[in-house]
Amino acid sequence: MKRAKYISILLSIFLFFCIEGQRKGFAQDIHFSQFTLTPITINPALTGFYSGDHRAILNYKNQWNGMATSGAAYNTYMCSYDTRLLTQKIKNGYLGAGFNAFRDVAGDLNLGTTQLNVSLSGVVSINEKQAVSGGIQSGIVQKSISTSAMQWDSQYNTDQGQFDPTMPSNDVSTIPPKTFGDVSLGLAWNYNANKASTASNYSVTNKQLKFNLGLSAFHLNKPNQKFNIYNADVTDVLHSKFIIHGNAHIGLGASGYQLLPSFIYFKQGPFTEFDIGTMVRWVITPESKYTGYVQGMALSVGAQYRSGDAVIPMVLYEYSDFALGLSYDVNTSALIKGTRGKGGLEIALRYIRPIKVSSTRLLD
Repeated sequence: MKRAKYISILLSIFLFFCIEGQRKGFAQDIHFSQFTLTPITINPALTGFYSGDHRAILNYKNQWNGMATSGAAYNTYMCSYDTRLLTQKIKNGYLGAGFNAFRDVAGDLNLGTTQLNVSLSGVVSINEKQAVSGGIQSGIVQKSISTSAMQWDSQYNTDQGQFDPTMPSNDVSTIPPKTFGDVSLGLAWNYNANKASTASNYSVTNKQLKFNLGLSAFHLNKPNQKFNIYNADVTDVLHSKFIIHGNAHIGLGASGYQLLPSFIYFKQGPFTEFDIGTMVRWVITPESKYTGYVQGMALSVGAQYRSGDAVIPMVLYEYSDFALGLSYDVNTSALIKGTRGKGGLEIALRYIRPIKVSSTRLLD
């Protein structure tokens, strides 16, 4: 009964945000479709909030090739690392520390965003099944834009009746980059119905029920991101962004299969976005519990739906401490006319080193 109750609550939350997410547009910030593989970028409280000693993730996204007239795709690169500190010194808790860095280059004008964030969290075990975390993130952002591909009315040659890029534009020749600071906060909660010490990630006999919920707020300082050209008194404030997210791990007994539902909801200024979906995980090879010679292997297949915009097929392959994720955004909205049917390819590579020291604070 308790299992059914928790699943019912989780599905109710999913449904609420699905309805809400259809009312508006999409969030402004850069983000990945495989959001469960970008934990620090969606919530600072997820720093160190996992079962392992060290975690490193690489992410890459290529999207909207059809919207760049010169063939310049929209590319985003990111890396992150986080770890757990003072696990043996703080009773019923520990600290999480980490960083993430990303570089995004968009479109023909190479509108670039480079950001480096440092995160710190505090994790407390409520009991053997529940833990909570609070985190803070601070970073520095630099935005840049290239003027080399800009076209101006003054470069239209009326004598020849065509555009001439060699003609002087008599306008802005260079735009200096814009740099500003950024501050974010977050809270997260983890529930594990089973003692994680008795449940392997590659077990085929588990009946686990685990889920995570989180709240986060980004750009709390509302930085001015306007480039310093023309009227310096005019500002372009970066809206604060609020996120609610959750994911679950539902074991299906001795079948070797698990369900991995997840959702995320963004609200940034007048824009909203909601993603929901699930994956089915199949444990191909259980890991050796005693000798450690046999490495576990699992394959997950599923999809996300971005409300009113895209269907996102996903595949996740896990081997030992590594995981490789692939996804592709398939537009279903009117945006498909601009993208010409070309969505977004995304690749993620994750490494988690298992906990080497015995601990009762075991998370998903």
